[in-house]
Amino acid sequence: MKASHSVPNQQPAPTARDRAEAEQAARMLDRLAEMAMEQAEVTHQAALAAARAGDAAQAKDLGLAFDRAARVVRRSLALKFRFARDRQEMADKAVARSRDQAEEKAGRRRQVARAVARSIAADRDIDGRKAERLSAEMWERLIDDEDIDAVLALAGHSVEEIVIGLCRDLGVDPKPVLLHGLDGADAGPAPPTRAGPPPDPPLPRPWWPYCRIIPTEEGRQVGEPYWWNCETDQRVEDPRELDELNARAAAARRR
Repeated sequence: MKASHSVPNQQPAPTARDRAEAEQAARMLDRLAEMAMEQAEVTHQAALAAARAGDAAQAKDLGLAFDRAARVVRRSLALKFRFARDRQEMADKAVARSRDQAEEKAGRRRQVARAVARSIAADRDIDGRKAERLSAEMWERLIDDEDIDAVLALAGHSVEEIVIGLCRDLGVDPKPVLLHGLDGADAGPAPPTRAGPPPDPPLPRPWWPYCRIIPTEEGRQVGEPYWWNCETDQRVEDPRELDELNARAAAARRR
Protein backbone atom coordinates (compact mmCIF):
# COMPACT_ATOMS: atom_id res chain seq x y z
CA MET A 1 0.00 0.00 0.00
CA LYS A 2 2.26 2.71 -1.27
CA ALA A 3 1.20 6.33 -1.58
CA SER A 4 2.95 8.63 -4.04
CA HIS A 5 5.69 10.68 -2.53
CA SER A 6 7.88 13.35 -4.04
CA VAL A 7 11.52 13.17 -2.99
CA PRO A 8 13.49 16.41 -3.17
CA ASN A 9 16.81 16.38 -4.99
CA GLN A 10 19.59 16.33 -2.43
CA GLN A 11 23.35 16.09 -2.69
CA PRO A 12 24.55 12.69 -1.46
CA ALA A 13 25.95 12.70 2.04
CA PRO A 14 29.75 12.42 2.24
CA THR A 15 30.86 8.88 2.93
CA ALA A 16 33.60 7.73 5.29
CA ARG A 17 35.77 7.10 2.23
CA ASP A 18 35.23 10.69 1.02
CA ARG A 19 36.27 12.04 4.41
CA ALA A 20 39.32 9.77 4.54
CA GLU A 21 40.44 10.86 1.07
CA ALA A 22 39.96 14.53 1.98
CA GLU A 23 42.08 14.09 5.10
CA GLN A 24 44.78 12.30 3.12
CA ALA A 25 44.82 15.10 0.52
CA ALA A 26 45.16 17.67 3.31
CA ARG A 27 48.13 15.79 4.79
CA MET A 28 49.80 15.59 1.37
CA LEU A 29 49.34 19.32 0.87
CA ASP A 30 50.86 19.98 4.29
CA ARG A 31 53.89 17.87 3.39
CA LEU A 32 54.21 19.49 -0.04
CA ALA A 33 54.06 22.96 1.49
CA GLU A 34 56.74 21.99 4.03
CA MET A 35 59.07 20.67 1.31
CA ALA A 36 58.49 23.72 -0.89
CA MET A 37 59.15 25.98 2.08
CA GLU A 38 62.41 24.16 2.85
CA GLN A 39 63.44 24.46 -0.80
CA ALA A 40 62.56 28.15 -0.84
CA GLU A 41 64.62 28.79 2.29
CA VAL A 42 67.66 26.92 0.92
CA THR A 43 67.37 28.63 -2.48
CA HIS A 44 67.02 32.02 -0.85
CA GLN A 45 70.18 31.51 1.21
CA ALA A 46 72.06 30.32 -1.89
CA ALA A 47 70.87 33.33 -3.91
CA LEU A 48 72.09 35.69 -1.17
CA ALA A 49 75.46 33.95 -1.09
CA ALA A 50 75.79 34.19 -4.89
CA ALA A 51 74.92 37.87 -4.79
CA ARG A 52 77.52 38.52 -2.10
CA ALA A 53 80.09 36.62 -4.20
CA GLY A 54 79.30 38.81 -7.19
CA ASP A 55 77.95 35.92 -9.32
CA ALA A 56 75.01 37.75 -10.89
CA ALA A 57 74.02 34.92 -13.27
CA GLN A 58 73.94 32.35 -10.47
CA ALA A 59 72.05 34.74 -8.22
CA LYS A 60 69.46 35.31 -10.97
CA ASP A 61 68.94 31.57 -11.55
CA LEU A 62 68.59 30.96 -7.83
CA GLY A 63 66.16 33.86 -7.56
CA LEU A 64 63.95 32.29 -10.25
CA ALA A 65 64.12 28.95 -8.42
CA PHE A 66 63.10 30.73 -5.22
CA ASP A 67 60.09 32.28 -6.98
CA ARG A 68 58.97 28.85 -8.21
CA ALA A 69 59.27 27.36 -4.72
CA ALA A 70 57.41 30.33 -3.24
CA ARG A 71 54.54 29.83 -5.73
CA VAL A 72 54.27 26.18 -4.69
CA VAL A 73 54.03 27.26 -1.05
CA ARG A 74 51.33 29.84 -1.82
CA ARG A 75 49.28 27.41 -3.93
CA SER A 76 49.60 24.66 -1.31
CA LEU A 77 48.39 26.99 1.43
CA ALA A 78 45.51 28.23 -0.74
CA LEU A 79 44.44 24.65 -1.49
CA LYS A 80 44.74 23.75 2.18
CA PHE A 81 42.45 26.61 3.19
CA ARG A 82 40.03 25.69 0.40
CA PHE A 83 39.92 22.06 1.51
CA ALA A 84 39.37 23.16 5.11
CA ARG A 85 36.47 25.37 4.00
CA ASP A 86 35.00 22.55 1.90
CA ARG A 87 35.26 20.11 4.80
CA GLN A 88 33.52 22.58 7.08
CA GLU A 89 30.75 23.09 4.51
CA MET A 90 30.35 19.31 4.21
CA ALA A 91 30.14 19.01 7.99
CA ASP A 92 27.59 21.83 8.21
CA LYS A 93 25.47 20.24 5.47
CA ALA A 94 25.65 16.87 7.20
CA VAL A 95 24.49 18.44 10.48
CA ALA A 96 21.66 20.30 8.71
CA ARG A 97 20.64 17.15 6.82
CA SER A 98 20.63 15.12 10.03
CA ARG A 99 18.55 17.81 11.77
CA ASP A 100 16.06 17.96 8.88
CA GLN A 101 15.73 14.18 8.80
CA ALA A 102 15.17 14.10 12.56
CA GLU A 103 12.48 16.78 12.27
CA GLU A 104 10.80 14.94 9.40
CA LYS A 105 10.84 11.68 11.36
CA ALA A 106 9.40 13.43 14.41
CA GLY A 107 6.67 14.91 12.22
CA ARG A 108 5.77 11.48 10.82
CA ARG A 109 5.75 10.06 14.37
CA ARG A 110 3.32 12.79 15.47
CA GLN A 111 1.17 12.16 12.40
CA VAL A 112 0.96 8.44 13.17
CA ALA A 113 0.26 9.15 16.85
CA ARG A 114 -2.51 11.59 15.90
CA ALA A 115 -4.24 9.07 13.63
CA VAL A 116 -3.93 6.20 16.13
CA ALA A 117 -5.09 8.39 19.04
CA ARG A 118 -8.13 9.53 17.09
CA SER A 119 -8.81 5.94 16.06
CA ILE A 120 -8.81 5.04 19.75
CA ALA A 121 -11.17 7.93 20.55
CA ALA A 122 -13.49 6.97 17.68
CA ASP A 123 -13.85 3.37 18.89
CA ARG A 124 -17.08 3.24 20.91
CA ASP A 125 -16.03 0.01 22.61
CA ILE A 126 -13.09 1.72 24.36
CA ASP A 127 -13.75 3.59 27.62
CA GLY A 128 -11.64 6.43 29.00
CA ARG A 129 -9.38 4.30 31.19
CA LYS A 130 -8.64 1.87 28.39
CA ALA A 131 -8.04 4.78 26.00
CA GLU A 132 -5.39 6.19 28.36
CA ARG A 133 -3.70 2.79 28.60
CA LEU A 134 -3.73 2.31 24.83
CA SER A 135 -2.40 5.84 24.26
CA ALA A 136 0.49 5.18 26.65
CA GLU A 137 1.22 1.87 24.94
CA MET A 138 1.05 3.60 21.55
CA TRP A 139 3.68 6.18 22.56
CA GLU A 140 5.86 3.48 24.09
CA ARG A 141 5.81 1.60 20.79
CA LEU A 142 6.42 4.74 18.72
CA ILE A 143 9.44 5.72 20.82
CA ASP A 144 11.00 2.40 21.88
CA ASP A 145 10.17 0.02 19.02
CA GLU A 146 13.29 -0.12 16.83
CA ASP A 147 11.39 -1.47 13.81
CA ILE A 148 8.84 1.36 13.89
CA ASP A 149 11.59 3.92 14.45
CA ALA A 150 13.48 2.60 11.42
CA VAL A 151 10.36 2.80 9.23
CA LEU A 152 9.60 6.33 10.44
CA ALA A 153 13.08 7.34 9.24
CA LEU A 154 12.17 6.36 5.65
CA ALA A 155 10.76 9.48 4.00
CA GLY A 156 9.16 7.50 1.17
CA HIS A 157 7.40 4.95 3.39
CA SER A 158 3.64 5.23 3.75
CA VAL A 159 2.64 6.25 7.28
CA GLU A 160 -0.75 4.62 6.69
CA GLU A 161 0.93 1.22 6.94
CA ILE A 162 2.34 2.11 10.34
CA VAL A 163 -1.07 3.31 11.52
CA ILE A 164 -2.78 0.11 10.40
CA GLY A 165 -0.12 -2.15 11.93
CA LEU A 166 -0.04 -0.27 15.23
CA CYS A 167 -3.84 -0.19 15.52
CA ARG A 168 -3.98 -3.88 14.74
CA ASP A 169 -1.45 -4.63 17.50
CA LEU A 170 -3.44 -2.49 19.96
CA GLY A 171 -6.75 -4.10 18.97
CA VAL A 172 -8.17 -0.80 17.71
CA ASP A 173 -10.20 -0.14 14.56
CA PRO A 174 -7.69 1.75 12.38
CA LYS A 175 -8.82 5.03 10.88
CA PRO A 176 -6.07 5.92 8.39
CA VAL A 177 -8.46 8.37 6.75
CA LEU A 178 -7.76 10.62 9.75
CA LEU A 179 -4.27 11.19 8.39
CA HIS A 180 -5.75 13.52 5.78
CA GLY A 181 -4.92 17.11 6.60
CA LEU A 182 -3.31 16.44 9.99
CA ASP A 183 0.01 17.94 11.04
CA GLY A 184 0.57 15.65 14.01
CA ALA A 185 -0.22 18.19 16.73
CA ASP A 186 -2.05 17.23 19.91
CA ALA A 187 -1.45 13.49 19.55
CA GLY A 188 -3.76 12.40 22.34
CA PRO A 189 -7.35 11.28 22.84
CA ALA A 190 -9.51 13.47 20.62
CA PRO A 191 -13.14 14.48 20.99
CA PRO A 192 -15.72 12.32 19.18
CA THR A 193 -16.48 15.08 16.68
CA ARG A 194 -13.83 16.01 14.14
CA ALA A 195 -13.41 18.02 10.98
CA GLY A 196 -12.79 16.20 7.72
CA PRO A 197 -14.55 13.93 5.24
CA PRO A 198 -17.84 12.41 6.43
CA PRO A 199 -17.65 8.78 7.54
CA ASP A 200 -18.45 6.04 5.05
CA PRO A 201 -21.90 4.43 5.12
CA PRO A 202 -21.99 1.45 7.48
CA LEU A 203 -21.03 -1.90 6.00
CA PRO A 204 -23.57 -4.74 5.90
CA ARG A 205 -21.31 -6.65 8.32
CA PRO A 206 -18.71 -5.62 10.94
CA TRP A 207 -16.14 -3.69 8.97
CA TRP A 208 -13.08 -5.52 10.28
CA PRO A 209 -10.73 -6.46 8.70
CA TYR A 210 -11.41 -3.75 6.10
CA CYS A 211 -10.44 -0.09 6.29
CA ARG A 212 -10.52 2.73 3.78
CA ILE A 213 -7.24 4.42 2.82
CA ILE A 214 -6.85 7.91 1.39
CA PRO A 215 -3.31 8.40 0.01
CA THR A 216 -1.93 11.73 1.22
CA GLU A 217 1.21 13.77 0.86
CA GLU A 218 1.90 16.80 3.06
CA GLY A 219 -1.76 16.93 4.10
CA ARG A 220 -3.12 16.76 0.55
CA GLN A 221 -4.92 13.89 -1.11
CA VAL A 222 -2.72 12.52 -3.91
CA GLY A 223 -4.68 9.48 -5.05
CA GLU A 224 -8.02 7.76 -5.17
CA PRO A 225 -9.23 6.17 -1.92
CA TYR A 226 -9.11 2.41 -1.73
CA TRP A 227 -9.88 -0.43 0.68
CA TRP A 228 -7.34 -2.49 2.59
CA ASN A 229 -7.69 -5.91 4.24
CA CYS A 230 -5.86 -5.55 7.57
CA GLU A 231 -5.64 -9.32 8.10
CA THR A 232 -4.15 -10.25 4.73
CA ASP A 233 -2.33 -6.92 4.15
CA GLN A 234 -3.79 -6.74 0.66
CA ARG A 235 -5.64 -4.14 -1.32
CA VAL A 236 -9.22 -5.18 -2.10
CA GLU A 237 -12.28 -3.88 -3.88
CA ASP A 238 -15.00 -2.12 -1.92
CA PRO A 239 -16.09 -4.74 0.68
CA ARG A 240 -19.66 -3.47 0.36
CA GLU A 241 -19.64 -4.61 -3.25
CA LEU A 242 -18.10 -7.94 -2.22
CA ASP A 243 -20.86 -8.44 0.34
CA GLU A 244 -23.50 -7.67 -2.26
CA LEU A 245 -22.00 -10.14 -4.73
CA ASN A 246 -21.72 -12.82 -2.05
CA ALA A 247 -25.33 -12.24 -0.99
CA ARG A 248 -26.54 -12.56 -4.59
CA ALA A 249 -24.54 -15.76 -5.06
CA ALA A 250 -25.95 -17.25 -1.85
CA ALA A 251 -29.51 -16.31 -2.89
CA ALA A 252 -28.97 -17.91 -6.29
CA ARG A 253 -27.78 -21.13 -4.67
CA ARG A 254 -30.83 -21.24 -2.42
CA ARG A 255 -33.11 -20.96 -5.44
